[in-house]
Amino acid sequence: MAKYAIIENGKVVNTVLAESGYATSQGWVLCENGGIGWDYINGQFVDNRPALPAPAPAPAPTKEQLLAQLQALQAQIQALE
Repeated sequence: MAKYAIIENGKVVNTVLAESGYATSQGWVLCENGGIGWDYINGQFVDNRPALPAPAPAPAPTKEQLLAQLQALQAQIQALE
């Protein structure tokens, strides 16, 4: 068994494991690399999927939040004495 791509309008819409004879009869294309969402252009699999946006950095803590953390730590330190 090998991995085959099901292609519609130049786009890989699914991949399946199948025997060569059956896959060929279905018009599926042997797919050693590539996957769903890739393009199939001139007999080549091309990853033209848009890049995922980088996650936004967490906002910096406010002065009030830092002071609250400091007070909580000071209380913990005093409890140890």
